[in-house]
Order: sequence, then C-alpha cells, then structure tokens
Amino acid sequence: MISASGDLAQYLALRRANTQISSGFETAAATVAEGKIQNLRETFQSDFRPLNAVQNTLTRIGAYQQAGTQAAFFLEQQQAALGAVGDLATALSQDMVTAQEAAATGTLDTISASARSAFEQAVGTLNGAAGGRHLFSGAAVDTAPLPDGSDMLQTLSTEIAGMSHADAAAHIQTFFTDTAGGYAASFAGAENEGISFTIGDQQSASADLTAMSPALRQALAAIATGALIADADVVGEAGVALLTSAQGIADARGTIGVTQERIETVKARNSAMATSMELRLTEMITPDMYDAASELEQYEQALERLYLVTSRMASMNFAEFM
Repeated sequence: MISASGDLAQYLALRRANTQISSGFETAAATVAEGKIQNLRETFQSDFRPLNAVQNTLTRIGAYQQAGTQAAFFLEQQQAALGAVGDLATALSQDMVTAQEAAATGTLDTISASARSAFEQAVGTLNGAAGGRHLFSGAAVDTAPLPDGSDMLQTLSTEIAGMSHADAAAHIQTFFTDTAGGYAASFAGAENEGISFTIGDQQSASADLTAMSPALRQALAAIATGALIADADVVGEAGVALLTSAQGIADARGTIGVTQERIETVKARNSAMATSMELRLTEMITPDMYDAASELEQYEQALERLYLVTSRMASMNFAEFM
C-alpha cells in the first residue's frame, strides 16, 4: 500500500503519465482505425490555409455543378416545349396549306377547330413551368408570360368582327408583330433579360429565349389566322407562314442545343477538378499508415512499461491502474 508522501508523489506522477500516454494511445488507435489524421492543428501547425483552400474549392465546384444541373434541366424543358409547339405547327400547317382543297370538301370548319385547339395548346405550353420557373418568361420566372389562349382568341375575334378576310388577317398579323401593342403588351415576362446560371469560374450559361421570339410569334399568328378566318386563300397563306415558323422554332432549338453542349463540357471539367481536389484533400488528412501503426505500437509498449512500474509500486491490478 502507498503510505509515504514520496511514494504518493511518485504515484501521482505515474497517474499523469498514464493520462498522457492513454490519450496518445487513443488518438493513435483512432488514426489507424479511421485512416484519418486526428490532430489536424498539430499537423498543419495551426495554419489551415492550404486545407481551407481545397475545401473552399470543392464547395465552389459543388455550387457550380448544382447550377449546371439546374441550367441543363431548364434548357431540356425548353427543348421539350419547343418540340411540342413545333410539332403542332408542322402538323397543322399541312392541313392549312391545302385549305383551298379543303374548302371544296367543306372542311374549313374542321381546320378552324383544329387551329383553335392548337393555339390553346401552344399558349399553354409556352406558359408552362419547370422546377418552379416559367420557361419562356425570361428572368421573370415567377410569372406566366402570356394570357390564356382562349382569352387571346376571344380578344382577336372581337377586334376583327366586321372586317374583310384580308383586313382581319392583316390585323391578326399586326397584333402578333407590333413591338408595343397587342401581343407585346400582353407579354408579362422580361423580354430582354434571360436567366443566367453561373456554371464555372468565369463561366455562365443563359436561357434567353422567351415567348417574344419572332418564330413563336409568327407561329401563333398563323395558327390564330387559321382559327378565326374561314377563307381558304387566307388560311392557305397562313399555312405557308406556319411552316416557315416551324423551321424558325427548329433553329431556336439548335441554338439551345449549343448551350446545352457547353454546359455538359463545363460540368465534365468541373467534375474532373472536383476529383483532383478530393484526392488532394485525402492526401492532406490521411496519415502515413506505416508511421501511424508504428506510433500506436510505441504507445502500447509505453503503457505496458508504465503498468509494470506501477504494479511494482503497489499491489494493484490492471483494472485499477486503468
């Protein structure tokens, strides 16, 4: 048993040594088990700038990748919407171009009904949203760009009442092409400001196409003409214009496709950089496992020696020592 003050001082010293060695042992054991440096402050000598630089780069790349994914999704939805409108225009134009023959068989009313349905579908598609963003409103993503399609047709129908077929067709064309009134006045989006996504260092991708696109306006004008004017010649001419607008819509899709390809290129570059940074981070926080195992063995040996010394000083078992 410990009785003398000198023995007590030795005992306390051994207890302090036990605490220090046990702490080192636990740290070394965790390093070997996890394969990760436990005391980064000591490793980096309190200078975390290199580590922070790598972590900040990974965070920044992650934000870029998220923006790139959002941009890709948005443009994909625009492509799908334009494809739907283009298909409507192409299918309807074929019937409208042959309107003179249709007049002979008394099917102009059928073309008019098809055009009305196509107009409402096209406007509904252009008013669509994806991921909480309206697709063709430009930067004003929280607002649908156009009024309801049936309301637009009703407005036009009222305005052309009593006009000759030729004057009515001219009025409809002006409604959709005028830079200030008609269709332009009803547009609720941001015509000259698209959505911009920051997808990399000094790299951005924009979705600039809105419902004010000339090709879309031309398509809607031609479809509205087919819906509201029961004249074979007028409808036939509108069918030709509609076919031309379908090509314009296809060209717009091609432009979007170029942006989509660039987004994928930047995303691939970001992914490669992220992989490089992750490897660098792993190198910075991963110990030399041989050195770590050797250090753990040294602590084990130190604990054994400390136990032997302590057990000789007092009648202690190992459980009491620990």
